[in-house]
Amino acid sequence: MTDFKTSDRDVNRAIRSWLREDRHEDVSRVAGAVLDQVDTIPQRRATWWPVRRRPTMSKILGFGLAAAAVVVVLIVGAQLFGSAGNGGVGSGATPTPEPTATPEPSPSPISAPPLTESFTSSVHGISVSYPEGWTARAATEPWTNGTFPSGFVDTHLDVLHDSVLTDHLFLRIASQPIGDSAPEDWVAAQIVDGEACTTSEPIVVDGATGLIGGEGCDAAVVTIAGRGYAIALSASDDDPDVVASYDRAWFEEVLATVQLHPEDAVD
Repeated sequence: MTDFKTSDRDVNRAIRSWLREDRHEDVSRVAGAVLDQVDTIPQRRATWWPVRRRPTMSKILGFGLAAAAVVVVLIVGAQLFGSAGNGGVGSGATPTPEPTATPEPSPSPISAPPLTESFTSSVHGISVSYPEGWTARAATEPWTNGTFPSGFVDTHLDVLHDSVLTDHLFLRIASQPIGDSAPEDWVAAQIVDGEACTTSEPIVVDGATGLIGGEGCDAAVVTIAGRGYAIALSASDDDPDVVASYDRAWFEEVLATVQLHPEDAVD
């Protein structure tokens, strides 16, 4: 009777022999070599087995050889892929990085319309250009004392405003006699006390000299022929995308259009 345990040991011995020879050999070559070696191992058979049993024995042996080949493929393959798992060819796929969200671009400032309109004040003796689409509201009484008015509805002011934003974006204009005040004192009082500008610098508007507020204080105050003029831009931070274009450069463009008529002002 055939000793199957002995046959299994022979197969296992052949597998180990080939694995020890080179544990990183090509899998298919190792499997083929093991099968060739197993074929040369003599199979012990009981002498009493009839010859007609040999086909059955061949099938059993064939199954055993096939199993051995599978075992070799699995073991050697596991070793090869195990080694590759340490950074070799068989290592796991590199995780795909999460896509980085692209930040939304900041909205572009809305361009200021051109200064195509003109306003002349019959009370304050001044002419100035203002943007297309704006509205002009003339003062109804003269400014005779105190500091430069700042309220949108103040009746002493000529107001030029955006038709939609109204008191969120407007120009205010006024003038008054400076009386006995020195021109520089009157100008300084309006810039510091009236507009609360912390810094200022000299400016000339249509031949009249005075001061313009520093960064963030768009107000200009000048004097000519005994009369003082104040012009300022008021823009609310509630509408940053709209008012962004109405900056210092834009304000200076408006000042460049000013024409002073002190002889026409009403006191």
